[in-house]
Amino acid sequence: MLTLNINCEVMPDRVVTFKLPETVRPGRHELVVVLEENELAQTKVDSNAQALMQFAGSVTAFNQTDGVEYQRGVRMEWN
Repeated sequence: MLTLNINCEVMPDRVVTFKLPETVRPGRHELVVVLEENELAQTKVDSNAQALMQFAGSVTAFNQTDGVEYQRGVRMEWN
């Protein structure tokens, strides 16, 4: 599998053309295109993670509980 990172500008006609390296053999290939849209990037910035972190450690009943050990115990119940 060959991974290419190509930075390009999409014009109003939404046609993008690029030349593949010589190492790519002619024939049928499956191409996967991944687009990072600006709206998705903005959603990550608008996350409420910082607001939630103000509650970290505020439940005193869980101060003596190791979260990882608790999760392991719950998973052991599945077996």
